[in-house]
Amino acid sequence: MTIKRDYVLGIVDDECIPKFEKVLTKYASSFKVSSAHVYFARQPISFDNIPNDVIFFQVVDESESSLDKKIKNMFKDLDKLGEDYLLRDGKTGEFTANVRHGGHLEIRFDNLKKIKKGTFDKIDELKLYKSEFGFCKGIKANFHPIEGISIENLMIEPELIYIACKSEEDLEKMKVSLIDMIKEIDPGLDVEFVRYFNDR
Repeated sequence: MTIKRDYVLGIVDDECIPKFEKVLTKYASSFKVSSAHVYFARQPISFDNIPNDVIFFQVVDESESSLDKKIKNMFKDLDKLGEDYLLRDGKTGEFTANVRHGGHLEIRFDNLKKIKKGTFDKIDELKLYKSEFGFCKGIKANFHPIEGISIENLMIEPELIYIACKSEEDLEKMKVSLIDMIKEIDPGLDVEFVRYFNDR
Protein backbone atom coordinates (compact mmCIF):
# COMPACT_ATOMS: atom_id res chain seq x y z
CA MET A 1 0.00 0.00 0.00
CA THR A 2 1.30 3.46 -0.85
CA ILE A 3 0.70 6.69 1.04
CA LYS A 4 0.70 10.02 -0.76
CA ARG A 5 0.63 13.73 0.04
CA ASP A 6 -0.23 16.54 -2.33
CA TYR A 7 1.44 19.95 -2.18
CA VAL A 8 1.39 23.32 -3.90
CA LEU A 9 4.71 25.18 -3.94
CA GLY A 10 4.55 28.94 -4.48
CA ILE A 11 7.76 30.48 -5.78
CA VAL A 12 8.78 34.09 -5.22
CA ASP A 13 11.12 34.39 -8.22
CA ASP A 14 9.74 32.49 -11.23
CA GLU A 15 13.23 32.38 -12.79
CA CYS A 16 14.17 29.93 -10.02
CA ILE A 17 11.63 27.28 -11.09
CA PRO A 18 14.34 25.03 -12.62
CA LYS A 19 16.14 24.96 -9.25
CA PHE A 20 12.98 23.82 -7.49
CA GLU A 21 12.22 21.27 -10.20
CA LYS A 22 15.67 19.76 -9.70
CA VAL A 23 14.96 19.20 -5.99
CA LEU A 24 11.44 17.89 -6.58
CA THR A 25 12.72 15.37 -9.12
CA LYS A 26 14.36 13.56 -6.17
CA TYR A 27 11.21 13.42 -4.04
CA ALA A 28 8.03 13.89 -6.05
CA SER A 29 6.31 11.11 -7.98
CA SER A 30 4.82 13.76 -10.25
CA PHE A 31 4.78 17.54 -10.54
CA LYS A 32 3.23 20.20 -12.74
CA VAL A 33 4.34 23.82 -13.14
CA SER A 34 1.50 26.31 -13.37
CA SER A 35 0.35 29.74 -12.20
CA ALA A 36 -1.35 30.87 -8.99
CA HIS A 37 -3.83 32.64 -11.27
CA VAL A 38 -5.56 29.33 -11.91
CA TYR A 39 -7.04 29.63 -8.42
CA PHE A 40 -8.90 32.78 -9.37
CA ALA A 41 -9.72 32.48 -13.05
CA ARG A 42 -13.44 32.57 -13.74
CA GLN A 43 -12.93 32.64 -17.48
CA PRO A 44 -10.25 31.32 -19.83
CA ILE A 45 -7.12 33.44 -19.42
CA SER A 46 -4.08 34.01 -21.55
CA PHE A 47 -0.87 32.85 -19.92
CA ASP A 48 1.31 34.86 -22.33
CA ASN A 49 1.85 37.62 -19.76
CA ILE A 50 1.42 35.55 -16.59
CA PRO A 51 4.54 33.95 -15.09
CA ASN A 52 4.50 30.38 -13.88
CA ASP A 53 4.89 30.66 -10.12
CA VAL A 54 3.50 27.47 -8.56
CA ILE A 55 4.34 23.79 -8.76
CA PHE A 56 1.73 21.17 -7.92
CA PHE A 57 3.35 17.94 -6.81
CA GLN A 58 2.79 14.66 -4.99
CA VAL A 59 5.10 12.72 -2.68
CA VAL A 60 4.52 8.96 -2.36
CA ASP A 61 6.02 6.26 -0.13
CA GLU A 62 5.25 2.84 1.35
CA SER A 63 4.69 3.88 4.98
CA GLU A 64 3.83 6.96 7.04
CA SER A 65 7.26 7.00 8.72
CA SER A 66 9.23 6.73 5.48
CA LEU A 67 7.01 9.37 3.89
CA ASP A 68 7.62 11.74 6.82
CA LYS A 69 11.37 11.17 6.51
CA LYS A 70 11.27 11.82 2.76
CA ILE A 71 9.34 15.07 3.27
CA LYS A 72 11.73 16.20 6.02
CA ASN A 73 14.69 15.67 3.68
CA MET A 74 12.84 17.47 0.89
CA PHE A 75 12.40 20.54 3.12
CA LYS A 76 16.11 20.51 3.94
CA ASP A 77 17.01 20.43 0.24
CA LEU A 78 14.49 23.18 -0.60
CA ASP A 79 15.96 25.39 2.15
CA LYS A 80 19.49 24.81 0.82
CA LEU A 81 18.45 26.54 -2.41
CA GLY A 82 18.39 29.84 -0.50
CA GLU A 83 15.26 30.92 -2.41
CA ASP A 84 11.98 32.13 -0.92
CA TYR A 85 8.95 29.87 -1.18
CA LEU A 86 5.54 29.06 0.28
CA LEU A 87 4.35 25.46 0.52
CA ARG A 88 0.73 24.42 1.03
CA ASP A 89 -0.22 20.96 2.24
CA GLY A 90 -3.10 19.75 0.07
CA LYS A 91 -4.62 17.68 2.89
CA THR A 92 -4.44 20.03 5.87
CA GLY A 93 -4.27 23.36 4.00
CA GLU A 94 -1.36 24.27 6.26
CA PHE A 95 1.21 26.72 4.87
CA THR A 96 4.94 26.47 5.41
CA ALA A 97 6.57 29.81 4.65
CA ASN A 98 10.26 30.19 3.98
CA VAL A 99 10.74 33.83 3.08
CA ARG A 100 13.49 36.20 4.19
CA HIS A 101 11.29 39.29 4.20
CA GLY A 102 7.65 38.35 4.46
CA GLY A 103 4.57 37.67 6.49
CA HIS A 104 0.84 37.52 6.10
CA LEU A 105 -2.14 39.77 6.61
CA GLU A 106 -5.04 38.24 8.50
CA ILE A 107 -8.36 39.85 7.59
CA ARG A 108 -11.17 39.31 10.10
CA PHE A 109 -14.89 40.10 9.84
CA ASP A 110 -15.76 40.19 13.58
CA ASN A 111 -16.63 43.91 13.63
CA LEU A 112 -19.04 43.73 10.68
CA LYS A 113 -22.78 43.16 10.81
CA LYS A 114 -22.87 42.32 7.11
CA ILE A 115 -20.28 41.98 4.35
CA LYS A 116 -20.56 44.43 1.47
CA LYS A 117 -21.20 42.92 -1.94
CA GLY A 118 -17.96 42.46 -3.88
CA THR A 119 -15.76 42.29 -0.74
CA PHE A 120 -14.50 38.75 -1.29
CA ASP A 121 -13.74 39.38 -4.98
CA LYS A 122 -11.70 42.45 -4.05
CA ILE A 123 -9.81 40.53 -1.33
CA ASP A 124 -9.11 37.73 -3.84
CA GLU A 125 -7.68 40.31 -6.26
CA LEU A 126 -5.25 41.45 -3.54
CA LYS A 127 -4.05 37.85 -3.20
CA LEU A 128 -2.57 38.36 -6.68
CA TYR A 129 -1.29 41.89 -6.06
CA LYS A 130 2.22 42.71 -7.24
CA SER A 131 4.16 45.97 -7.00
CA GLU A 132 7.74 47.25 -7.15
CA PHE A 133 8.02 46.41 -3.43
CA GLY A 134 6.95 42.75 -3.54
CA PHE A 135 4.10 40.42 -4.31
CA CYS A 136 1.22 38.58 -2.68
CA LYS A 137 -0.01 35.02 -2.74
CA GLY A 138 -3.19 33.54 -1.41
CA ILE A 139 -5.63 30.71 -1.78
CA LYS A 140 -9.27 31.32 -2.58
CA ALA A 141 -11.39 30.13 0.36
CA ASN A 142 -13.57 27.04 -0.09
CA PHE A 143 -16.52 28.80 1.52
CA HIS A 144 -17.70 32.41 1.67
CA PRO A 145 -20.90 33.52 3.41
CA ILE A 146 -23.46 35.35 1.29
CA GLU A 147 -22.59 39.02 1.01
CA GLY A 148 -25.14 41.72 1.83
CA ILE A 149 -27.02 39.82 4.57
CA SER A 150 -26.48 39.65 8.33
CA ILE A 151 -23.42 37.68 9.46
CA GLU A 152 -24.18 37.97 13.17
CA ASN A 153 -23.77 34.59 14.93
CA LEU A 154 -21.64 33.28 12.04
CA MET A 155 -18.07 32.10 12.56
CA ILE A 156 -16.18 33.31 9.49
CA GLU A 157 -12.65 32.13 8.89
CA PRO A 158 -10.14 34.98 8.41
CA GLU A 159 -8.84 35.60 4.90
CA LEU A 160 -5.05 35.36 4.55
CA ILE A 161 -2.81 37.28 2.15
CA TYR A 162 0.83 36.13 2.08
CA ILE A 163 3.50 38.74 1.32
CA ALA A 164 7.09 38.28 0.11
CA CYS A 165 9.55 41.13 -0.50
CA LYS A 166 13.24 41.67 -1.23
CA SER A 167 14.01 43.84 1.84
CA GLU A 168 12.61 44.95 5.20
CA GLU A 169 11.95 48.44 3.82
CA ASP A 170 9.96 47.00 0.90
CA LEU A 171 8.02 44.75 3.28
CA GLU A 172 7.00 47.71 5.43
CA LYS A 173 5.87 49.68 2.34
CA MET A 174 3.97 46.69 0.98
CA LYS A 175 2.27 46.05 4.31
CA VAL A 176 1.12 49.68 4.71
CA SER A 177 -0.09 49.82 1.09
CA LEU A 178 -2.10 46.58 1.42
CA ILE A 179 -3.69 47.58 4.72
CA ASP A 180 -4.79 50.87 3.11
CA MET A 181 -6.31 48.95 0.18
CA ILE A 182 -8.13 46.56 2.53
CA LYS A 183 -9.53 49.47 4.55
CA GLU A 184 -10.74 51.01 1.26
CA ILE A 185 -12.73 47.82 0.62
CA ASP A 186 -14.39 48.22 4.04
CA PRO A 187 -13.09 50.31 6.96
CA GLY A 188 -14.73 47.83 9.37
CA LEU A 189 -12.44 44.97 8.36
CA ASP A 190 -9.96 44.08 11.09
CA VAL A 191 -6.43 43.54 9.72
CA GLU A 192 -3.44 42.07 11.56
CA PHE A 193 0.06 41.63 10.14
CA VAL A 194 2.10 38.57 11.18
CA ARG A 195 5.83 38.80 10.40
CA TYR A 196 7.74 35.65 9.44
CA PHE A 197 11.16 35.01 10.92
CA ASN A 198 13.24 32.25 9.36
CA ASP A 199 16.58 30.74 10.28
CA ARG A 200 18.30 29.98 7.01
